[in-house]
Amino acid sequence: MNKEDIYSEIDFLINELETLVKSLATAREHIAENSNNRATNNLSDIEMRLQAIAGKVSKIKSSI
Repeated sequence: MNKEDIYSEIDFLINELETLVKSLATAREHIAENSNNRATNNLSDIEMRLQAIAGKVSKIKSSI
């Protein structure tokens, strides 16, 4: 990865993390409303997306 690719990927990851923060707030609302199935589905999606982010961070780290 060159510097431009790394910066682009970091920018994408920051946006993805901001989206996940909003998703966590939504999951918290579902829990407050006792919508446990919806909260569980939302949290499962968040977990998968965080794992993808971790993989991308690892890729960036290995190229630095």
